[in-house]
Amino acid sequence: MKLSKQERIAVLVIALIILLGLGIFFFIVPKFQAIGESTAALVAKQQELQTATERANTKEQLGIDVINAYNEGRNVADMFFEDMTPYEADAAVREFLDYCKNVEVKDDQGNVIKKKLNVVVDSLTVGEPSVSTLGVSFFSEPTVDYELKTYASQGRETPQEVLDAQAREQILQSELSSTQTVGSISAQFTVSALDEDELMAFIDAVNEYQKDESGNTIRKAITFNSGISRTYADVQEKYADYIADITKNVNSAASKQFEKDTGHKLNIQNAAADTTADNEDNGDNAENTNNNQNNNNKTDSIDTYVYSLSADVTFYSIERMQDPSDQLAAQNLE
Repeated sequence: MKLSKQERIAVLVIALIILLGLGIFFFIVPKFQAIGESTAALVAKQQELQTATERANTKEQLGIDVINAYNEGRNVADMFFEDMTPYEADAAVREFLDYCKNVEVKDDQGNVIKKKLNVVVDSLTVGEPSVSTLGVSFFSEPTVDYELKTYASQGRETPQEVLDAQAREQILQSELSSTQTVGSISAQFTVSALDEDELMAFIDAVNEYQKDESGNTIRKAITFNSGISRTYADVQEKYADYIADITKNVNSAASKQFEKDTGHKLNIQNAAADTTADNEDNGDNAENTNNNQNNNNKTDSIDTYVYSLSADVTFYSIERMQDPSDQLAAQNLE
């Protein structure tokens, strides 16, 4: 079968089209795909180059930031002790007690009253290393709610300064609500003195305890607990005089009012005098008894003249951070 000229031309055109399609599919399309993949790889490499360039540009600043963070953490750590064995803690406690005993006592005008405290520390015991949890506590004012108060205060706007104070407290509670576990070691001892004011001065010295380290004066992380309670005889005497004056005035007013209402007189003064006389008699009898006891026992107990308190002191410690200077210097050489 012979094809006409037009048919032969059509077959050739179709063959050329098929060959062109196959060439595009097998040769040109893979090349475009390879170009796309190369373009994506180029973009990724360019991004890596930009990141590396930015990192290189900020490398010096990053080093400065690391050093500043280390110095800040180191300054905080300096407030704590290093981890101590019981032997090391014993030496630290004795150094602490020497400071408290040798502190100067000053009056309100800043004049030195005593060069050192006349106190004695004994029964010192040091415990084993342990851990403690440190956190911040916030004092909350107690409030009382009742229906009449609720009805009376409804619709009342809270002052702006109160709202600001509440907002500040919430921010502080949010920022400082976390706790940290640190190392600790405790010691117990007894402090004795012939004057109760000496014990108060000793406790004040504890609150001001600082150490000189590396040319800096640092306040150390210490808690001090004691069961001291003090009575102020001069204050009690003044209040006793106030009560006596008030009692006298009340008795006089009551007597006058009773006589006005009933026409009879009350013998309050004589009754008070009898009570005073009884008290004086009882006081004389007690004094005679004490004199007899003193005559029988010529020596008094030392506890009569010595004031003592039991104290518990805890030293807190944390591990020091590693100085990053050498590591940063080595990275700069790479």
